[in-house]
Amino acid sequence: MSVNPIGPEPASVYWVRRAALILVVLTLVVALIWMARSIFGSGSNGETSPADSGTTSTEVTPETVVAEEEVVVNTEPVGCLDSAIYVEATTDSGAYIVGAKPVLTLTIENQGTVPCLRDVGPKANELEVESGGYHVWSSDDCSNNKKARVVTLKPGDKVQSTITWNGRLSQKGCPDIKKVAQPGRYVVIGRNLDVRSDSTPFAITAKD
Repeated sequence: MSVNPIGPEPASVYWVRRAALILVVLTLVVALIWMARSIFGSGSNGETSPADSGTTSTEVTPETVVAEEEVVVNTEPVGCLDSAIYVEATTDSGAYIVGAKPVLTLTIENQGTVPCLRDVGPKANELEVESGGYHVWSSDDCSNNKKARVVTLKPGDKVQSTITWNGRLSQKGCPDIKKVAQPGRYVVIGRNLDVRSDSTPFAITAKD
C-alpha cells in the first residue's frame, strides 16, 4: 500500500480520512478493553469486595476513656437529728422528806449511727418538776445561765448534767416564793432543745 495517498482529491483529504479511521479503531479497542475488565476483572484473582460478599466494613475507633468524677465526701459532723437524741431525767432517790434537796440528773445520748453536733449547755437543757400535771419547779425559772455548749456526740456517747433542787416552788421570772414542796407524788421531766424525756416519778413524804 502506498504511504502517500493517490487520487483525484488533494492529499490532505486522504490524510484526514485515515486519521478519522484510526481514531475510530482506537476508540473501539479501548471500549472492548474496558468492557472486558468490567466483566472479568473483579473475579480474576478470586477476591471479593465488601459489596459482593454482603458485608459492611466498620471503622474501629480507639475507646475513649472517661475519667470518673471525683466525689468529695464531707466527713465533718453535722447537727444531730432530734430522732437520734435520747433524753432521760433521773433522781438520786425514789422518796424524800419535806425540805430535802433532791439531786436531779439529765442524760443526753446519741442513739443514732453517725457522729453529730449537739448543744448540751444550760441554754438547751431543762429539768422540770411537776405534780398532778401542774408546774412545781424548773431549772430555767431562776437561771441566768444561757450559754451554749456544742459538742460532738459519737454513736452511744452520753452527756450528763446534775442540779440540786432546793425543794421549793418556783415560777417563770423567778418571783420570790418561800413555799416548799408538800408531801405528795411528783415527777421530773428532762428536755434538750425540742426533745423531752419520759417522766420519772418520786415522792415527798412528811417529816416524822
